[in-house]
Amino acid sequence: MRWRLFIAICLLGVCVLCGPGLGQEAPPVAPVGAASSAPSPAQNQSLADIARKLRKDDTNEVRMNAEDTKKLFETVDKIFAFAVEDTGMPKRAVVKRQLVSKADVEKFTSGRLAKEEFTQRFAQGETSMKQIAGYYDEEAKTISLLNWVPPDRQGPILAHELTHALQDQNYDLKKWMKATLKPSEKTGKEKLDKDSDKDNADDDASSARHAVVEGQAMVVYVDYLLAPLGRNLQDTPGLIYQMEEPAVKAAPDSQLLHDAPMILREAGSFAYNEGLIFEGELLHKGGKKMAFAGAFARPPRNTHEVLQPAAYINGEKLPAVHIPDMQQVLSNQYEVYDSGGIGELDVRALLKQYGERKIADELSSAWHGGRYVTYRRSNKSDTTALPTTADLAVLYVSHWKSPQAAERFARFYTSAVSQRYKTAVPQAVAACAGAECPVSAAQISTEEGLVIVEQWAGNNSVIISESFDSATAAKLCAAVREDNVGAHADNLGQDELNLRLYELPAFRDFQAAIGARIAQEVSLSSGR
Repeated sequence: MRWRLFIAICLLGVCVLCGPGLGQEAPPVAPVGAASSAPSPAQNQSLADIARKLRKDDTNEVRMNAEDTKKLFETVDKIFAFAVEDTGMPKRAVVKRQLVSKADVEKFTSGRLAKEEFTQRFAQGETSMKQIAGYYDEEAKTISLLNWVPPDRQGPILAHELTHALQDQNYDLKKWMKATLKPSEKTGKEKLDKDSDKDNADDDASSARHAVVEGQAMVVYVDYLLAPLGRNLQDTPGLIYQMEEPAVKAAPDSQLLHDAPMILREAGSFAYNEGLIFEGELLHKGGKKMAFAGAFARPPRNTHEVLQPAAYINGEKLPAVHIPDMQQVLSNQYEVYDSGGIGELDVRALLKQYGERKIADELSSAWHGGRYVTYRRSNKSDTTALPTTADLAVLYVSHWKSPQAAERFARFYTSAVSQRYKTAVPQAVAACAGAECPVSAAQISTEEGLVIVEQWAGNNSVIISESFDSATAAKLCAAVREDNVGAHADNLGQDELNLRLYELPAFRDFQAAIGARIAQEVSLSSGR
């Protein structure tokens, strides 16, 4: 799957995740890049199919008797008290509880999906499958315990889910997680203005907030596992990193996930893996107050602050990346089709998708901001029809920590063009000398127009245009550079590519399945 396709189409709701099968582009969008081979059986899966298959098929259900149920319900109070002590969050109310069957879970998740805005984009009959031993419903304020899982196996998961109940009692999770403006409400010029606001005030950092919620629950999960040994994460420095490798392997080692787009794998495991590490760093740096109440009072604004906890802890300010209104430059030949941020997690997925994995973490950690705008040619007679990539052009601006990092990214992006288009022919770049010239430049001709990649000094930026002619691309680049002169520092609260996924119910089910696999691996790594 091509990166440009992901920017231009996937994030507008016509997502590869929503199509007839994972790894296939949703019609009527034309395929781009090298012709793809026929999908394997593993690839021809929807997200809900994957979530179902990730769950262990336990055909021999364990039906708890009345005595088991009574003891399990009593355990809820004990584990809830453990979560209160472990997090420092006060108990506000008794948690309601109920015992449910597999049929009850199916009914609940089917009803939940029926309420979702994006449900129509999935085939009928797809329902999420809970792979965990219990789940907290923030609407009913109830913990549901599964009657087919033996009581002695439910403790650690209950610690995780009851942490969510505790978070909800203190911070109202549904309200705290809700974005100020849904992506579906932002279109065209209004969206560009909103996304490019000089203060980046749109607090639409769902991915980062989700990492706080799940990261905290993972801390309590691990602490519960370690409690019999008289240990916890706070007094056992380095334990998280000992568990990291098995946890990371938990998701990609599945063949189904191996065939999924890289952004799915990265975003799917992010809240659990990186959330746990982020919360662990806060725990070691500032104790429970910083890791729990502090993270809710001042949540991370983006995936960069989660992936680089020091940036969050130190209140790092980054130069704002701004793409101005280009209406005059484009002379009404194009209209804004989509815009948003490209965060550190997005860049890491891009690097892993088209480059060497060993440099993905290193180079992505040098990210210092990124934004894109996708434009649609305005000469189309039917503006309601879904565009093909031939109808679209992209402007992407990124900032980097050092000139060396900017150079490496420019080189990488240039080399990846040949993997994303059927034809990619390098073109000669006109000689340039002086202060108004880029540090480096590359120009590649493709079947859909020019791809121009330029590295600029000053703010260590890389400016990329795709499918514009060279004269227009030069004007766009000049407008970006002029607009960014003296750009103020900002915390970069932006709607990154990956967090559009959180608007999709099937992705949340998919992510929950990955989370359960990761929790299982963490349990094994901690010696239980």
